[in-house]
This record gives sequence, structure tokens and C-alpha cells, in this order.
Amino acid sequence: MIIVKYITGTGSEEYILNQSYEIMIGSCNPHSSEWTYESIEQKYGVKITSFGKDVLEIPITMKYRGTERQIYQNADDFFAAAERDIINMNPGKLYIGEEYVTGYFVSHSSAQSSEFYGIQEELNFLAPYPFWIKEETKSFMPITEGSQTDEFLDYEYDYQYDYSVQSGGGVIWQVDHYAPCEFLMTIFGEAADPRITINGHPYQIYTTLLANEYLQIDSRRNAVTKFLANGTRQDLFDMRAKYPNPSVFEPITPGNIAVSWPGSYGFDLTLYLERSEPRWKVQDN
Repeated sequence: MIIVKYITGTGSEEYILNQSYEIMIGSCNPHSSEWTYESIEQKYGVKITSFGKDVLEIPITMKYRGTERQIYQNADDFFAAAERDIINMNPGKLYIGEEYVTGYFVSHSSAQSSEFYGIQEELNFLAPYPFWIKEETKSFMPITEGSQTDEFLDYEYDYQYDYSVQSGGGVIWQVDHYAPCEFLMTIFGEAADPRITINGHPYQIYTTLLANEYLQIDSRRNAVTKFLANGTRQDLFDMRAKYPNPSVFEPITPGNIAVSWPGSYGFDLTLYLERSEPRWKVQDN
């Protein structure tokens, strides 16, 4: 069964919404999407100048069953968690399997059910950013003396392309998606002016990272942040490589992603694979 769950933005509480008798989704249709567009009228039809999206709204029916105490307690707890996210303007994550949208439960309408002993509740989940996201993460380890290059060979058969370590560090990472991806890159010290090249595009920050320090490049927020060993954060936005160098926030094109770096330090790379609708999945019996 594909798990449906809600993780609150405030407190990170997790509610599984489709795997218990007491709390169960009655209906939820995430496979509905629409693109808006701007256009210029022409003699025949229109010329589309741009596409966009409105906010995403997902109607959900919830069923609360069990003893009277369980019914009221579960309904009250979920309502309070959802409303706390709104009050703090801290969006939660609604998951369908591995994919999620961020947003808020903005409306609730509850009544005693006429079909079963319990409460049926109609909710509306509002996603200001109307995309379902799947996160793909890979760790790129430092290349030290005696490192086994075989760890980069992940294929049963031989290919014409050399998938082993290049000078310094070099890896091909296969990611199945159809659109450029926003990302979070976390670089770990020790490193001096770390530079990572992805698909020929350089991502470089001019700083020195000591042991137990790291920095993050967050393309979704256009932010570069350094985390010191004592817990202090530093804004390194102005320390990024600038013109004539390409932007360090350039989204990453998926497919066979070619990654190269000096190999003297390691980093993690998380790609955000975005879709208007979650993938259709075959459910396990």
C-alpha cells in the first residue's frame, strides 16, 4: 500500500492517514493539475507567451472511528496540529508515497457520520507552491589514498563511457526526470574555496571550511550559508562565484549527471524532482 501521511511544519509530528482503522482517508485525488497561460490574440487563435500555475487545492475526506474517546481525541489532535502550522505560517508536508507537497489544511468541516460510528471530516489542503516533490540524494565521498575506484562502478555490464573516478573525483549519477531540478548542496570541510562542476557548470564559493564545518548552497532560496563548529551560521551569499562565472543557483539538468571535484573533500547533493502530479505507482498486494 502507498502510504499517505502528513508531517507538520511545527514540531514535525507525523500522522499516517491511511493505515489504521481509527484514522483513515475516505477520498483524496492528487492526480489533478492545470497550467494557466498568458497569450496574445491573433487572427486565428492566440499566441501563448508564458505558462504559469495557480495554487494547488486538494480536497480530502477523513474518517475517525473507534471508541468515543479515540474519535474525539484523534480529531482534536489532528486539527490542533494543522492549525498550529497555520498560526506559525510553517507549512507541513503532505506525502503520497515518496512525493510531497508543502502547504496547509485551510478548511475543516466535521459531522457525525450516517454511514459508520464516528466522525467524517471534509478538509481542503492548500499548497502555495503547486508541485509534488521527490527528493533524490547522493553522497560524494572524499577520494583518499587507497580509495577503491570500483565503488563508482555501479553497472553489471560494460559501457563505452568511463564511469570510474577521473582526476580528483568524478562520477556519473543517473537521475530519471524530465525537467531541471532545484537542489541543496552540502559541502563538508576541510576545504578551501570549494568548487564542484556539474554537467560542465561550476558551483564555487570563496571561503575556507575547517574540520567540522560545512556550507550549503540552496537554489530554492538563493542562499549560501556556512555552519561553524560552534553552531554559528554565516551568510556567504556575497562569497559565491559571480560574473563572468555562471550562477551557483543554476538548476541541475537530470539524466546522466556528470559531477567532478578535486576529491579532497566530500559533499551531499539533494535534487528536488518536481511534477504537477505525483507518479502513478503499482501498489503491492
